[in-house]
Amino acid sequence: MKPAWVGVFTTLYHPFTLARHGVLFFAIVVSSSCTVGPDYVAPTLDAGDQWSTSANAVSHDAPPLSEWWTLFNDATLENYIDQAVAHNRTLSIAKTNILRAHALRRQAGSQFLPTIDGSLSHSRQGTSGTTSDTFSAGSRRTLYNAGIVSTWELDIFGGLRRQANASDARLESAIANKNTVLLGIVAEVGRTYFDVLGLQTRIEIIEKNIALQATTFGLIEDLFNAGEATEFDLSRARAQEQLTRSRLPDLRAEMKASVFRLSVLLGQAPEYLLDNFLSEQSLTLPLPPEVVFTGIRSDVLRRRPDIRLVERDLAAATEDIGLQVAELFPRFFLTGDIGRAASSSSNLADQLSNTFSFGQLMQWPIFNGGRLRAQIDVEKADAAMAADLYEQTVLNALSEVESSLARYVEKRATRDKLQHAFANQQRAAELARVLFNSGETNFLAVLDAERALIDVEDSLANSEIDVRLNLVTLYAALGGGWQPYSSISAEN
Repeated sequence: MKPAWVGVFTTLYHPFTLARHGVLFFAIVVSSSCTVGPDYVAPTLDAGDQWSTSANAVSHDAPPLSEWWTLFNDATLENYIDQAVAHNRTLSIAKTNILRAHALRRQAGSQFLPTIDGSLSHSRQGTSGTTSDTFSAGSRRTLYNAGIVSTWELDIFGGLRRQANASDARLESAIANKNTVLLGIVAEVGRTYFDVLGLQTRIEIIEKNIALQATTFGLIEDLFNAGEATEFDLSRARAQEQLTRSRLPDLRAEMKASVFRLSVLLGQAPEYLLDNFLSEQSLTLPLPPEVVFTGIRSDVLRRRPDIRLVERDLAAATEDIGLQVAELFPRFFLTGDIGRAASSSSNLADQLSNTFSFGQLMQWPIFNGGRLRAQIDVEKADAAMAADLYEQTVLNALSEVESSLARYVEKRATRDKLQHAFANQQRAAELARVLFNSGETNFLAVLDAERALIDVEDSLANSEIDVRLNLVTLYAALGGGWQPYSSISAEN
């Protein structure tokens, strides 16, 4: 008789006797079942409530973040975000990954059910010159077998449950990853759109100043021809106009590059939006809201999907430890097969050819050179790294909000100061021209005032862009933008 630890216990009995033994065996093992390995406990979030930065433009009340783009009252921006959510390829990959995670979860769940396989075989048996109890010397016979074989693993030590729990966590991680990608895409569409509009504004400023300087150059040329201006004045006026014109090519190239990037975010060819922005003159930078609502720090950690992603990865890694610990313990199976055997295929329909067997199977790893315990150590290390990654992601999230909040407040302050500087420089340029026309100053004062005005106006346009870009970054850092589209699936 084979030793018990080999794990094979198969005995043929009357079917009803076998059924009673199987039910009894099942009741015994299920009543003694347990789940080995560590149980997952979600880490606590203790981030405090208040942010380090405070300003009149910042409120710690609950923020309307889920559709932050509507605060700009820009229908074009809203349309582009809808298009990106519908067609962006990176988001499509993330949605398909959810389908994959669903399939893996179904695969893990199927292991709780018995497997049933059908079989059909044909064989020839015989002897050649010797005798035996079964065959006479040189005899031959044909044997046909048809039947159904079933195996059912009993999850005594919780290995299958651990695997199912890990699959659940990885499915939730895939959903959180999709929401993280979604948040990033929505924010990037907003930033790129404002970048395009800002570059358009800067180009318009340069073109306006070119026209103004061309008029000035024409005036100086007339005065030079009349002998009332020097060649030096004429050369300075021409150089100023040409210098201003030299700024246009780089700005136009940057604007096109931003349009190409925005088109790809919408899931389209790079040139998809080019005609819209080259022909559209009515688009202007929308006004940002006067007050930004941030909420408290702990709300951000619960809202951000990237934190949910790494937390679910940590849960899956913890379940993987239990799965590997369960491999150290015996695995129990109920087995059985029902079929028919006959010497010819036509006799398979004869009830006298019925065959059946029922039994129990135990498998227990006795020696494997430490492989299983090494794998447990691997899973423990993976879980430790997942825990560190979770804590680092939380710290990064807090840092991102603090940094973007500080930048936004300071960018607004810079913008406000540049608005005052622009108004003063605009007045200075007007006065320089009046004084020149009245003969109280030379043309050099006019050129200096206009050159300074161009620089301040361009700096102000850049600052307006920065305010909006940093505001979108702040909204994304606070975890807003993915919520309205959280229910989208790979079929959408």
